[in-house]
Amino acid sequence: MKKILICTGGTGGHIFPAISLAQYLEKKNFNVDLITDYRAKRFINNLNLRNITFINVKTPTGKKGLGLIYSLFLIFISFLYSIFFLLFKKPQLIIGSGGYASFPILLAAKLLKKKFIIYETNSVVGRVNKFFLNSSVKIFTGYPLKNLNINNDKINFVGQLIREQIYTAKEKNDFKKDNNFDFTLLVIGGSQGAEIFSKILPQSLNKLFSLNKKIRIFHQAGNKEQESKIDFTYKNNSNVTIFNFEPNIEKYMMLSDLVITRAGSSTLSELAFLQIPFIAIPFKDSLDNHQFYNAEYFFRMSACWLIDQQELNSEKLFDLVKDLILNKEKLLEKKSKLKELTKTNVNEIFEREINNLLS
Repeated sequence: MKKILICTGGTGGHIFPAISLAQYLEKKNFNVDLITDYRAKRFINNLNLRNITFINVKTPTGKKGLGLIYSLFLIFISFLYSIFFLLFKKPQLIIGSGGYASFPILLAAKLLKKKFIIYETNSVVGRVNKFFLNSSVKIFTGYPLKNLNINNDKINFVGQLIREQIYTAKEKNDFKKDNNFDFTLLVIGGSQGAEIFSKILPQSLNKLFSLNKKIRIFHQAGNKEQESKIDFTYKNNSNVTIFNFEPNIEKYMMLSDLVITRAGSSTLSELAFLQIPFIAIPFKDSLDNHQFYNAEYFFRMSACWLIDQQELNSEKLFDLVKDLILNKEKLLEKKSKLKELTKTNVNEIFEREINNLLS
């Protein structure tokens, strides 16, 4: 049985693709270990994965003084732990998919001369992945990356890993649209929520109810604190449903005609796979502006609408959504474009490439 180790960060954008791959490889009789940080615990309850290990690490990015020293200390301790972990587990191949939690494992792998590949889900290579690019035997990407100063033979555009439940939801089509509504809108702030989505978007979306249409809105607030900032009138509208983190977000996606979202790679890839048209409002402070470049990929292919957060105002957003409610053929055009861009056999590509590397 081939032994694989996947290491990744604990945010939704990192852990969901890693879980998807781990579950698929286990079904194909690989022996798979997954290692991540404690933030991932909220995402993996009740998942059928045999071997998950959590390490206590904190990002040094943006830290100063004692905070920086403490985060570097945790990384060093995790690095020492990772050496013994790799010596004990003896994986034949390690897959690093980004996030600072993968740094100590990949550093230990490099020291022990273990074979590893890098999987980059974003349009911009993350800092941890960039650090190990030259040491990796292969680089898999979720988007077609450009201008990497590295041997192009190592780079393989495989597409985005999708959670198994997303595949199942599309195949079974369990969540059918409610014909009692003319238009259903979903607002997603990402697994951490989005404060600006709680403060600014309700001002725009509240005005939609003045149209002569039956409109329903699902709105992810992220947490109770952000929910408290949502306009009272909007929040208490009977056709508005406010929720916090939802592990089965596909049930809301498939009920929706349009989604307003941040631009994390997992969310965009799931919307693209389900062919749900979306307006992307990238988080302006995302590391290396990766959310903007994720959304720009779809925007350049005429597969989404893109609004810069700096240019976001209630009138601009209201006018755009109103136009799409009244002209649904524009949504159909985007659905068609999303279908063209979606790769549906990403897990199989991974399996084939892994087998080639281990043969």
